[in-house]
Amino acid sequence: MTGKRIGYKRVSTAEQNPDSQLIGIELDKVYVEIETGYSVKNRHQLQDLKEYVRDDDIVFVECMDRLGRNGDDLDDIVEFLLGKGVEIRFVREGITLGKKNDLMSKLAYDMLKSFIHFFSQLFKERQQIGIDKAKKEKKYRGGKPLAPLKVLLLKEAMQTTRKTKSQIAKEIGISRASIYKYMKEEKVS
Repeated sequence: MTGKRIGYKRVSTAEQNPDSQLIGIELDKVYVEIETGYSVKNRHQLQDLKEYVRDDDIVFVECMDRLGRNGDDLDDIVEFLLGKGVEIRFVREGITLGKKNDLMSKLAYDMLKSFIHFFSQLFKERQQIGIDKAKKEKKYRGGKPLAPLKVLLLKEAMQTTRKTKSQIAKEIGISRASIYKYMKEEKVS
């Protein structure tokens, strides 16, 4: 029995076009994710792919950083897929990982994964330097402010329900940290 040919496409924002990935590759099923790669917890299409794949399937990914942004996450995802008997093909890098790993593909994967991890950490370090500078200059205000509609929904939920902050955050589509920030700014207890 032959496995399925499955594509995984990920872009970070809605302005980016996932159609520019995996061009010309015949696929049985495609998962398209519009989500930043820094956390896998919000990458629902990736979770669906991980549940769907079976032994002998082939997963095609345009390039390694579309699957994971740092070396640890990339390794976790790759090891999970390999553990299910799946072959992974990173198209741009020309790397194939699977049951018949050859040493050169594994070496190339490990080297490129190291670069991905390095640049991810470098970006975070530069971002933190910028945040620290903005804080010293009293220009840093944290993340984006809540949209007015979400503020109204939050006010209503805080006054009328007995739900946990996690439940409220999930319903409104914000983080718990946003709720606590709002409570601090509005002096709500």
